[in-house]
Amino acid sequence: MKNSGRIIAGVVLSSLLVVSPASAQDEGSMAVGNATVSVGGGTALLTLPDVSSFVTLTSNAGNNPALQTFELSDDFSDEIGWNVNASIATPMGANKTVSLNGFWANINDKDSKTCIDGSPTAFCELFPIVDNPATSQTVAPGESLVMNTEREVDQWGVSLESKWTLNPGVMGVTRAPHKHYFALGADVRGINQDLAVDLRFVNAGGGPATYTESLDTSYYGAYAAWGGDYSLPFLSGMASNLGLQSSFLLRGGVYYADTDYDGRLIDATTNGATSALSLSDDDVAFIGGLVLETKKRIGQRATLSLKSEYEYYSYVPEMAYNTVDVGGGRPLTTGRQNGTIIGSDSAFSARTMLRLTIKLGPDSIMEPLK
Repeated sequence: MKNSGRIIAGVVLSSLLVVSPASAQDEGSMAVGNATVSVGGGTALLTLPDVSSFVTLTSNAGNNPALQTFELSDDFSDEIGWNVNASIATPMGANKTVSLNGFWANINDKDSKTCIDGSPTAFCELFPIVDNPATSQTVAPGESLVMNTEREVDQWGVSLESKWTLNPGVMGVTRAPHKHYFALGADVRGINQDLAVDLRFVNAGGGPATYTESLDTSYYGAYAAWGGDYSLPFLSGMASNLGLQSSFLLRGGVYYADTDYDGRLIDATTNGATSALSLSDDDVAFIGGLVLETKKRIGQRATLSLKSEYEYYSYVPEMAYNTVDVGGGRPLTTGRQNGTIIGSDSAFSARTMLRLTIKLGPDSIMEPLK
């Protein structure tokens, strides 16, 4: 996982970006005693790219082309994880609120794939993650290779946000219009992936081998958001009778994405030779999405809500592993990856949660429960 110092630095930077400009304006002091605190938990989905492999089914003919490649982990979007989240918001004047928000989501996946030996015309082949003559590929004629993979992903975020309520006065109406909001925030995000792979030849003539990987991406950026309360015309009466209030928020921002990769393959077939590699990459990413929330007051101080967040990440890392062994005299052929590299793809995230919000402060400022 990434060094916690980067996270702390990002949070400090966020505080300076948002709080400093806000405090310079004459909007009243921060009313900490009138803050609201929210906590929640629920489900999480994240459509990360499939994880390719350094195992091929290789032909015995010609220049040994790869007949089949394998995925160490796939269909990650089918896995449902969990998330916890919290925020604290405090008013700064009549129409402005400053909030500190955070979430943590965890998703696990297990996969098992098999390279089925095709002797005498094809064989299963295990490559090091770097092309090194001292650690050449493992060839196992007459044996199939089983790959058992465990993938764990932590997704997290911390933001500091200033939100303004846009509620202009409207003359000549008896019913107040829906409130609308505009927000600016500084944000630090992370997607941390850990991979553990156990590779065993079925007849025990080769291996076993183990592969471990950490692939961590941190996002540093800022966003703007706009939203407000809404009600569907055909459900407004029922929602009002039930005391429900719904809101939406459209959010988008630009981020600096910093990725670190560390991989290590230990192959007992080659006398425990280790193939290790560290890489880094950086890019610019867009993160944007939609937040929907429906609230129900359950007391003078308490509100229970159902909240869903849907987000698009324009950049997430995607590893491509070496399937070449030039040092062993193997010619470079079509269908093989020359060296291990960090590629890129996009991803979608969805988190749904139940949240309990408690309003602090003296009883005199609480609204009566209707």
